[in-house]
Amino acid sequence: MSTGHRPEPRRNTRPYVVDEATIRERSGNPDAAEYILYVRSLIHDYYGIGGQTRIIEVAGQRGLAYPGLTRQKVSEQLSRYRLGPTWEMAELIIDCLPDSCDSASIRAVAAGWYECARGQRPRGYNGPVSRPPGKPGQRNVPESEPAVPVLQRKIARLQERLKTETTRYLDNLRASENSRHQETRRANQLEAQFHQTRDELLRVRTVAAEVATIREEYARQCVALELVAAPALRGTPIIDLPEPPAARRRIRFGHLVATIDPQAPPARRALARYLCVYAEFAGISPTELASRADIAATVTMDILAGRLVPTTPHAARLAAVLDCEPDTLRHLAAAASSATALDECFWRIAGSAATPSSEVVGSDPDNRSPNPHTAPTSQPSPIAERLRQLATIYRDGLISDSEYAEQRERILGEL
Repeated sequence: MSTGHRPEPRRNTRPYVVDEATIRERSGNPDAAEYILYVRSLIHDYYGIGGQTRIIEVAGQRGLAYPGLTRQKVSEQLSRYRLGPTWEMAELIIDCLPDSCDSASIRAVAAGWYECARGQRPRGYNGPVSRPPGKPGQRNVPESEPAVPVLQRKIARLQERLKTETTRYLDNLRASENSRHQETRRANQLEAQFHQTRDELLRVRTVAAEVATIREEYARQCVALELVAAPALRGTPIIDLPEPPAARRRIRFGHLVATIDPQAPPARRALARYLCVYAEFAGISPTELASRADIAATVTMDILAGRLVPTTPHAARLAAVLDCEPDTLRHLAAAASSATALDECFWRIAGSAATPSSEVVGSDPDNRSPNPHTAPTSQPSPIAERLRQLATIYRDGLISDSEYAEQRERILGEL
């Protein structure tokens, strides 16, 4: 006797499939075979391969399963029962079909085949019975509707399914809504961070451009100071520097200072020069300054020209826009406000009477007339010079058409 290891026989992993011929051979009569094939076709048409297993799963989900219900039991009734499956099994299979199918019509046809196979109506079934194709009309079949208890059980099952599915749907919807709110808050935070970063970047670029302009202007002033330091070169500089490129001129020095009225009192000219310097540092035009400070454009132009003293509210708004020192502006405004009408008249007469000397007195280092480099502001300009400066400002786009016309009319009115 051999003691060698015997290999285990290979088990057929393919499911056992009963064909139509076998079913017709096992059935007690042709109608029973048609009944079995009809019920099997329902499973195959709606669930395909593995449909019997799917029937067991759906029965468990819908609360239709009972103890002892297995796939083997379903397969046994659909292949080995001579008169076909019991009506309870057939009704269970019909109840486990998808909701989209017409269960009432399917149940009526199954009841008709059941009666043809077994010669009697399904026990406990009072619903309609359809005549199978090719079969005569059934006798002694009452045309009654399903019994009330059956409908009540069906309604209870449908209500339970509806409640379960509604609860699941609401949970999913609530989770989706919470996720959407979280993503919306996160997107808002990212957007706020983006705008904050962009504003900081623009501010850094602006400051860098201003610093570059101030450095260039400081270097040019140092060059001019070096040339002025030589007594023999005070009259005419030996180096005529070109204008800086427009791309690097973030700050335009002197274009606002040149508009200061030379006939205004010194205190007002000092106040106007202080404001003009800060406006040039910030790169703000008079029109933009008037809009941001909520002051009339004509009033702003007169303040920058030294013809008006800003009121306390105007001074506060100008300090906020130009980012200058409020205390300094307040002291300058107080000093400018203390000037009397007599002072203004005196400086107007002095400005109109002051003429540059045509003779050179003394040596070149001592001659202040041809080279008044220590003057705080430029020499008094005639009305034609003021009109020319106004036209330059208008051509540069610093004032509007109406402001230009009003300022021009004001200057011409002084003739």
